[in-house]
Amino acid sequence: MNKKQEEFFKELLADFKVEAAEHKQTIIKGLLDLEKGLAEKEMQSLVELIFRETHSLKGAARAVSLADIERLCQTMETGFSLLKNQTISISKTFFDKMHASVDLLDQLLEDSATGNKTVKAERKVAIMKDLNELFYKKSSLPGKIQNTADSEKIQSEKIISQDLPQKEKSVATETVRISTAKLTEILLQTEELINIKNTLTHYIKEIRRITLNPKTGGDICQVEGKLKSIREEIDRVAKPMDQFSRIMTRTIDDLSLGIKNTLLLPFSSILDIFPKFVRDLSTSQKKEINFTIHGGETEIDRRILEEIKDPLIHLIRNSIDHGIETPDIRRKSGKPPKGSLILEIKQTGNREVSLQISDDGKGISRERVLESAFKNGVVSQEVADNMTDQEVFNLIFLSGLSTSPFITDLSGRGLGLAIVAEKVFRLGGSVSIDSKPGSGSVFIIILPLTVETFRGILIRIAEQYLIIPTNTIEKAIRITPSEIKKIENQDTIIFNGKNIALLRLGDILGLPYKKPKAGELALFFTLILNLGQRRMAFIVDEILDEQEGIVKMLGSQLIHVRNITGATVLGNGKIVPILNVAELMESAKSMNKNMTLTQESDRSEIESGEKKSVLVAEDSITARSLLRNILESAGYLVKTAVDGMEAFQFLQGESYDLVVSDIEMPRMNGFELTTRIRSDKKIEELPVILVTALDAPNDRQRGMECGANAYIVKSSFEQSNLLEVIKRLL
Repeated sequence: MNKKQEEFFKELLADFKVEAAEHKQTIIKGLLDLEKGLAEKEMQSLVELIFRETHSLKGAARAVSLADIERLCQTMETGFSLLKNQTISISKTFFDKMHASVDLLDQLLEDSATGNKTVKAERKVAIMKDLNELFYKKSSLPGKIQNTADSEKIQSEKIISQDLPQKEKSVATETVRISTAKLTEILLQTEELINIKNTLTHYIKEIRRITLNPKTGGDICQVEGKLKSIREEIDRVAKPMDQFSRIMTRTIDDLSLGIKNTLLLPFSSILDIFPKFVRDLSTSQKKEINFTIHGGETEIDRRILEEIKDPLIHLIRNSIDHGIETPDIRRKSGKPPKGSLILEIKQTGNREVSLQISDDGKGISRERVLESAFKNGVVSQEVADNMTDQEVFNLIFLSGLSTSPFITDLSGRGLGLAIVAEKVFRLGGSVSIDSKPGSGSVFIIILPLTVETFRGILIRIAEQYLIIPTNTIEKAIRITPSEIKKIENQDTIIFNGKNIALLRLGDILGLPYKKPKAGELALFFTLILNLGQRRMAFIVDEILDEQEGIVKMLGSQLIHVRNITGATVLGNGKIVPILNVAELMESAKSMNKNMTLTQESDRSEIESGEKKSVLVAEDSITARSLLRNILESAGYLVKTAVDGMEAFQFLQGESYDLVVSDIEMPRMNGFELTTRIRSDKKIEELPVILVTALDAPNDRQRGMECGANAYIVKSSFEQSNLLEVIKRLL
């Protein structure tokens, strides 16, 4: 193959990738719709559509020599052909096998795009075998099925060449296809004009300052000659510059907004994955869920759309994991066995988009949230007594706080919702939650329609200028020393009737503090920062004005600079750092352990000299040594046992603070050990962590039923995960 042919083939593969993604999503959506149960006529129409899509994908794969995808589509096509001909009937097994085939198809498509080979041959063989057994064991006439499939295949060739029904034809619109990369580049170039606008505004202010300065302009009007002439010239230049500045500002803003609107995409472009995601997750947890989406046609900036995908996955997983109950539990509560999960998207009148994820599950328990908050030192009892339900529920967005009693590698760590909040705030949005115990929960995300030009408040600490994002500032105030009170050894002020921790921003950033001179009025400029209902007050030396600009990232060399998210350029050309408020609050929390709203539990006994003891049960010498080294390096006292039986014998005569156990061990496995511990009144409260290679949902469920506190899979094992879980349980 020569160079020209190689280039052509690359273009062909690129076209195939786009076409294949469309066919795949239509197949997935069709399967999910079929599973809902439809009238006979609708079902036949839908089967026909899926059959065509599979056939077309097979043909496209053949054109680019992707034999694995072609063979898989051929087998799937046979199944849909039999279903269309009513030779086989749909069942749960049929859907499970077909969804497994689509998962394989998805991975094969990914491999074709990247050039990798991640799919093992055994998996391909197993799935093809499952499909063939499903199709050919459903009838006592295998030969007839084969003939029917061949006949339907011939008929399908004719169907593909025909026009689609009128309702499936798309309406032609006058559009031009242009890559998002090119549009993004144009937008970035446009946003650079903001610096020009800021510079012009700055120098107009400078001219005004010169003419109004008493030292240079106060008496100029009384002086004859050149000074008076200079002022008149400055005024003559300043007026048209001022007018030009207003015109250019409006032009730049309109141009920027126009280009941003070209980058708007409907939410439906990322929503196709969610129905299958919900189905797979609910099936693995033995739950029945009716998932519906409203408002998928709502448009939003492509850049926001890409960033909000993961937070939506976190919230939907949270509703399934912790909200919606199993059918048996729902029946006992008087609810229908099938839970309801709704994603509703709509645009509000002020260029904002609202996303609501609601479920009819068990809701959030105020008591459970506060119990976790007390354990992690997030709030004190005094503060909690004055908190509304809304404020308590919003605590679950704080890092490390979870209401789940069972920790796995996927949930229970208190990280998912913290990640959601941080990402939403970075996009310039907000997130909140409303919940009624027993009735369900609603997560509400408010996002800007487009990525807005950055706005922040310019402040000064000593000689250093900094910018704080406007959307994190609740209020700017000035306070006197008499307004500062000590609560639990922490400086606080009262804001809206509540105590808020008060700190000097310069102390956190390591900047010098200049004390007021004798006789000088002591008024402290203070900013109340609010991040997801988490408030802190920070004293600064001076609050200047609001700045508009674009954020310049720090680059890979400075990626680990704490408390700074980027920088922007002022009109006078000065580069000013932009503070990362989320990290700022974490830094403040680390500096002061007595902070009312952000107190963090000590790593405690380990650091203060009281070492905790851990018993490790593991039959593998290598794994046992690894766990011992990890735990001893973290400051724990460790004893090891070769299996569950020996571990339980140790527990009868010695005291331990926590048990880490493998599952598959001789004499007594990890499940049996956990059950024995929970049955012994002396040690029934002892925390147990199962660290195992068993990754099946049934194994996780059994671990939870036995009474384990956490379940960590070895394939995704990282020592930081284990230490973090131990810290939470101790």
